[in-house]
Amino acid sequence: MLGSVTTVLGGLGARLEQALDAKGADGLALAAAKFFPGGLPALLDALRADGHGGAVSSWLGRGANEPVPAEAFARLLPPAIAQAFARDLGLRPERVPVALAQFLPAAVARESADGALRPQPQFSTQAMPGAPDTTGATRAATMAAE
Repeated sequence: MLGSVTTVLGGLGARLEQALDAKGADGLALAAAKFFPGGLPALLDALRADGHGGAVSSWLGRGANEPVPAEAFARLLPPAIAQAFARDLGLRPERVPVALAQFLPAAVARESADGALRPQPQFSTQAMPGAPDTTGATRAATMAAE
């Protein structure tokens, strides 16, 4: 019985990796830019505020990438944002925090130079500081975060 459970779990992990490989780990950075209000920089700021500043700094720097547990991402992602990530990445919403924990460090490392994040794309679904919220997706994300 334990062997079959291990086989099933291994198969799920392999499917997750295949889905992300097909999309590319860089797809995580793009998904953050599209769906997390404020984009990837805001997601990194949220991780810092949650006590993971050392890990984020390691992703931006030249050394080894420190991990952030999937539970931290689960706390930071409102359900509407997790759903959007899931649709974009071809994953179930409950797998999004696991995918972020596993693949976002390398994606951020590729999106950084000299210890700083390169300029990131901005999308109309993001809430811009000081701008009125005019999109349903952003309103839903804001309400889910509250």
